[in-house]
Amino acid sequence: MSFYYAVCGFLGAIRSEAHLRFHIMIAVLISIFAHFYGISRTEWAVLILTIGAVIGAELFNTALEQAVNTATDEIKPSAKFAKDASAGAVLMLAVISVFVGIFLFGNTERILDTLKYIFTTKSILLPCLSVGFILLGFVIFGGKNGKKV
Repeated sequence: MSFYYAVCGFLGAIRSEAHLRFHIMIAVLISIFAHFYGISRTEWAVLILTIGAVIGAELFNTALEQAVNTATDEIKPSAKFAKDASAGAVLMLAVISVFVGIFLFGNTERILDTLKYIFTTKSILLPCLSVGFILLGFVIFGGKNGKKV
């Protein structure tokens, strides 16, 4: 049952947290780009760990915010600090993930060649655009009735 509860928690967080949906969207788009860019197995491992760290931090942040909100309805400096520090951890990992991306995809010429390949190959471009629009809808309307629950 613990696996079931973990999946329920993950899906509940996706429904309620637009930031989590945004991180998932970016992870999917970067993964698609990485496929065409042709990163190595080791680079895939770094990318997957980085994505997992950011999404995991966002889940911990959500859990902490919910726990603090459950514990008190009052505005307390310690509750604010806990929530702010948790959000700061997500921010820190997101910034670090940008640097990881710079290291993984740091070849400007190769980035441009990859983008040119994607945007000039209809059999690749159309599915990529479709996924992009679906993901955008997921971020905007992915919550319950498009709102936080």
